[in-house]
Amino acid sequence: MNQNIISFKMFIRNIFSDGMLSAIICIPLILAAIYRFVFPLIVQHYPMLKDFNLYYPILDLFLAIMCPYMICFASVLVVLDETDMKINRYITITPLGKKGYLISRLLIPVLFAAIVSFVLLSFCSVSGMSLWTTFIISILATILSVVAAMIILAYAGNKVEGMALAKVSALVMVGLIIPFVITDSTQYIFSFLPSFWIAKFLISNNYWFILPTIFLSGGLIYILYNRYSTKI
Repeated sequence: MNQNIISFKMFIRNIFSDGMLSAIICIPLILAAIYRFVFPLIVQHYPMLKDFNLYYPILDLFLAIMCPYMICFASVLVVLDETDMKINRYITITPLGKKGYLISRLLIPVLFAAIVSFVLLSFCSVSGMSLWTTFIISILATILSVVAAMIILAYAGNKVEGMALAKVSALVMVGLIIPFVITDSTQYIFSFLPSFWIAKFLISNNYWFILPTIFLSGGLIYILYNRYSTKI
């Protein structure tokens, strides 16, 4: 465990020594501040926006996913940078091993992302979600972010390719808005997206919708991880 912590500290230093990665990490904080302080002023100045309160949950979903996605994206860029420099190959043959390397680069950041997402959403939600719903949405959004991160890791050969693939991986989040804009049965065309079921859960508060999210995300993570693990 000490080796994992040491490796994680090195990972943190890599992030904050890079201006771009530091900026990526700060984006969710800036967005949360806008939700908390700027959005209420805008609504106060333009009362007609209250008529669109049915769509406020979309904003909360965006905040919920933005935090873990940005943290996971920063983690992925660090991993790809270490791949470019062959550092990961040296690290994985140390006592830390492949398992420890993945824990320090993926698992610990993901757990941290889930906590930060929950905290930010708890204080900055614009739709008034309950604390329990906030907790569930934060967990599901974090799992979805892992899917996006694994898409990049599985198919990107270097940091440049990773940044390009980030745009593709973000498509897994399209399902978050579908149930809000398509209200008839045709919305289920997008049911293969885990993000679709996250939105369905938030709209209906039906806990059964959590299961498709977990199963679809878990299956994708398993497939993508197996592909990635052969590269390190």
